[in-house]
Amino acid sequence: MLFSYILLHVPSFTDNLPVGLALCIVPFILGWLAAYVYHKVSALRTENTELNAKVKEQTNEITELRMKISQLEADLESKNNSLRKAKDDLIMCESERNALREQAGASGAKTKAAAKAPAAKAPAVPTFNFAGKKFKKDDLQIIEGIGPKIAELLNNAGIETWEQLAVTSPYRLREILDEGGSQFNIHDPETWPQQADLAAKESWDALKKLQDELDGGRT
Repeated sequence: MLFSYILLHVPSFTDNLPVGLALCIVPFILGWLAAYVYHKVSALRTENTELNAKVKEQTNEITELRMKISQLEADLESKNNSLRKAKDDLIMCESERNALREQAGASGAKTKAAAKAPAAKAPAVPTFNFAGKKFKKDDLQIIEGIGPKIAELLNNAGIETWEQLAVTSPYRLREILDEGGSQFNIHDPETWPQQADLAAKESWDALKKLQDELDGGRT
């Protein structure tokens, strides 16, 4: 009787097998898909958080760089203004120098014209001894580093006295030497105004001490 019952019910069990399997497999697949999707979403959220952090960091760096660029541009503008002012000052100084040079040339021309004009004989200029040699007042060769040729160059440029040499800048003296030719390139006029100032003040001891420390006019 039991065997008959099984035979009667086996076909029904066999017919419902696909449905049972489907009912078991589908929830498993849906659960697996849900877990997979959740994992992917979590990973994307983590990645998105990291990307947002990097974007924020890059934004801060960009802001700092823009601030630095603004500061550098401001510094550059300030330096450009200083450069323009220095150029304007240079132009003014050159203009004043040229004007003084013209005045000195005119004064020298007047002096030469007066010397050529007939006049009473000037009294002889007294001489004096310095460092074992005889010199006259305003003899530029008393300056260490100045010889006859350079003295002539200076006289032609309107520098004929110690006072005039004392107020002439080494830069102007270098120009005069350069105009005289390459043979004067070795001479250094840096101390000539200082020496001329001591000579004009008749500070002979100080001048001798300074010259003892020089070599051809160089310190």
